[in-house]
Amino acid sequence: MAGPIGIRFLRSCFPNSHVLQSRTFYKALVLSLTFLAYCTYHLSRRPLSIVKSVLNQNCSIVAPPPGTVITNATINTWCDWAPFDGPNANSLLGIMDSCYLFSYAFFMFFSGFLAERCNLRYFLALGMIMSGIFTYLFGVAFYEGIHSIWYFAAIQIVGGALQTTGWPATVACVAHWFPPKSSRGLIFGVWNSHTNLGNILGAAIAGAFVETNWGLSFMVPGIIIAVTGFLLFIFLAPCE
Repeated sequence: MAGPIGIRFLRSCFPNSHVLQSRTFYKALVLSLTFLAYCTYHLSRRPLSIVKSVLNQNCSIVAPPPGTVITNATINTWCDWAPFDGPNANSLLGIMDSCYLFSYAFFMFFSGFLAERCNLRYFLALGMIMSGIFTYLFGVAFYEGIHSIWYFAAIQIVGGALQTTGWPATVACVAHWFPPKSSRGLIFGVWNSHTNLGNILGAAIAGAFVETNWGLSFMVPGIIIAVTGFLLFIFLAPCE
C-alpha cells in the first residue's frame, strides 16, 4: 500500500523496515490518529461553556483596572462583553448554544452522506482545519473589539456545521480497518474515551486563559485542532 505522504516519507527513510509495511502498523496508526482527531474536536467545543462566565458576570464584585470610569448605570456591567452585557444576556448566550446545536444536528446528515463518497483523509483534514479557523475567529473578537451578535451567531452556525465532519469520518476510518469479527466492540469502547479526554483538556485549556484573556480560550484550541488536522492529512490512511 502506498499510503499518504507522511508514511511514504518514513518508508523512504527506512526502506527495509518491516513495521512500516505491516497491516498492524496501519491499524495502530489509524486508531491513534482518529482518537486524537475526535479528542481535538471535543476540545474545541468547550471554550464557550467556559467563557460564558466572563462574557456576563456580576461586575460589582470585580476589581476594575486603574483608570476605568464606572457609573451607577454600568457598575454591574462594566466588565461584561457586549452584546452580553444587558438584561437579555442569558437569552443571547442561549441563542449561541442553539445556533451551534441546530447547525450540528442539521448538517450531520449531509456530513454522513459526504463522508461515504469522499476521500476520508481530505474530508477529515479539511473539516478539522476549517473548524479550527472558525474557533480561532471567535477569539479574534476579543482583540478586534467585535460586539456584533450576528458575528458570534454566524461563527456558531458555521462552526457547528464543520464539527459534523468529525464523527462520520473517524468512525468510517476505524470501521474500514477493524471488521465486525475483530473485537470491534472492545476497540470502539476504548476508542470512544476520546470524548471525555477532549472535554477535560478543552476545559483545562480554556480555563487557563479565561480570567485574563478569553480570546486565547478560543484561539489556542482552534490552533490545536487545525494543526491536528494537518497531521492527519500527512499520515492518515483511511482505508487499505
